[in-house]
Amino acid sequence: MTPPCRSFPASELPERIQQDASGRRRKVEGAGSVSRKIDLSACELLQMLQYKCEVERPLSRDSPVRCYAVDRLFRRCKDKKGTFTVETTAWEKERAKADGGLDGTKPRDLPKPHQWSSNWHDPDEASP
Repeated sequence: MTPPCRSFPASELPERIQQDASGRRRKVEGAGSVSRKIDLSACELLQMLQYKCEVERPLSRDSPVRCYAVDRLFRRCKDKKGTFTVETTAWEKERAKADGGLDGTKPRDLPKPHQWSSNWHDPDEASP
């Protein structure tokens, strides 16, 4: 069984990626004795479109199925061991709000990250 996934605010993501899944500090290529941190905003931005589908009336045999696009954003970063990918959808939304929009000219309403299960909590509102 996989370990439980702990939620945390999106604002903590740049600090959280400084450690790997085992809790060890990530080392950056060419850092030498100087302790450098991974700059999340400098990592390659990737996008993936997923769909969440729901049956409108589950008890009706000919009920329509509605599907909604869910836009996911990721950053591909590199440490001494190679590359790793981090989902940054909520973090990108926070950055866009702080910067006044993704393109830097006007604020944009980004979609709220969709939770696949109703048992999950919003990571920015969940208690640790």
